[in-house]
Amino acid sequence: MKLAKTIIALLAAICIYPALGEYTADYWSVQANQFYLNGSYEKAAESYDKALELDPTNVAIWNKKGLFSASLGKFDDAIADFDRAIALNSSFFDAWFNKAGALNNAKRFDEALLSLDKATSLDPSDYDGWSNKGMTQANLGRLSDALESFEEAIQINPNDPRGWNNKGIVLQSLGRYQDALTSFNKAIEINPSYETARQNRELVLQDIDQYSQADPDFPTEKVL
Repeated sequence: MKLAKTIIALLAAICIYPALGEYTADYWSVQANQFYLNGSYEKAAESYDKALELDPTNVAIWNKKGLFSASLGKFDDAIADFDRAIALNSSFFDAWFNKAGALNNAKRFDEALLSLDKATSLDPSDYDGWSNKGMTQANLGRLSDALESFEEAIQINPNDPRGWNNKGIVLQSLGRYQDALTSFNKAIEINPSYETARQNRELVLQDIDQYSQADPDFPTEKVL
């Protein structure tokens, strides 16, 4: 923070930093976040380590450290951090959810799905839990299961256009082009500037046009 006078800055610095013995785990956790935001990743890692030395059973800090590791692409380290949090509190939704994200990034989809199964069982009302579960199932080729997960997400928040777009993608992959078109139209109705849904609608319209030319009995739908 910039201050008008140097003397004020010096006094502020004196007030901010207590004796080393007074530092707490929460203090080092906050420091780690600040170092991360400033791009000082090595210092951020050191600060998380200091925080956990002081409070090794703090599940929130293990979770934050995992998110930090994942943000740097260190997915194995992140998974280990989330596992530490889970070992301390097996009902901690965030750790299961975030572990699944790290596993997905590491292309370990089967394990990610297990984590998301646990996350959605802990909080069946979490939109992102069902949405991520659907995407993981789609990555595994389990399209019918993915469709069910996206429908769960839509029931939780029918006004989020991402759910309708994701549902449309799965329906298109299943060859249910008219249903996919309906889903993409719904996403665009909710958010007219949702470019991804517009692009997907154009693709499914091309599919419909292609199949209608090959089969005159193929059902078509006029889009306004």
